[in-house]
Amino acid sequence: MSPPSAENPRTGLRRRLRAERRNLPESVRRSAERRTRCRLARLAPLRRASRMAIYLAADGEPGLSLIAADALARGQRLYAPVLHRDALRFARFDDNMRLRRNRFGILEPATSDWIRPRDLDVVLTPLVAFDDSGTRIGMGGGYYDRCFGFLKMRSRWIRPKLIGLAYEFQRLQGLGRQTWDVPLWGAVTEQGTYRFCTGGQGNEPLAHEV
Repeated sequence: MSPPSAENPRTGLRRRLRAERRNLPESVRRSAERRTRCRLARLAPLRRASRMAIYLAADGEPGLSLIAADALARGQRLYAPVLHRDALRFARFDDNMRLRRNRFGILEPATSDWIRPRDLDVVLTPLVAFDDSGTRIGMGGGYYDRCFGFLKMRSRWIRPKLIGLAYEFQRLQGLGRQTWDVPLWGAVTEQGTYRFCTGGQGNEPLAHEV
């Protein structure tokens, strides 16, 4: 169950960052997506992944079409999020997949070829904001936190690795982690690649700026 009342302090932050993201000039957006693509290409867990989840961008999120094409060319299996009642599931995705819009107007695969979340190797995760401890703020529905809540029960993450994708202005300080928040394994922006400790005590760069 999502705790909406506890999310209220984050409402203004979400509104501001989402507006800033939507208002990015197209040239800035495309340049950022190319640089993010280059950073991801150097990330070992992504290159080694057999089963990777992407997302279908909406609301100004960084687009993943080039990243998805790279993964398919490497022979990786791709999955994309699907809303099923009040839960998040991941369905098989490829370039020829028929898509539909869910109740939020977000595209998703029109298939029931599901995979268990714990069987994914890497999940490229959308977000509104993240901080240097790996705390992630999403859109407020709690879907990713509920879906991957099992990761909080492990002393050491094996899979999947949640890698947030964002623009650098979405990287903030001291967001404050709630009990239901599932922290990121890493994050990639157009300006940096970050790896977070599982205990959430800090971060270290994984790659130099492109």
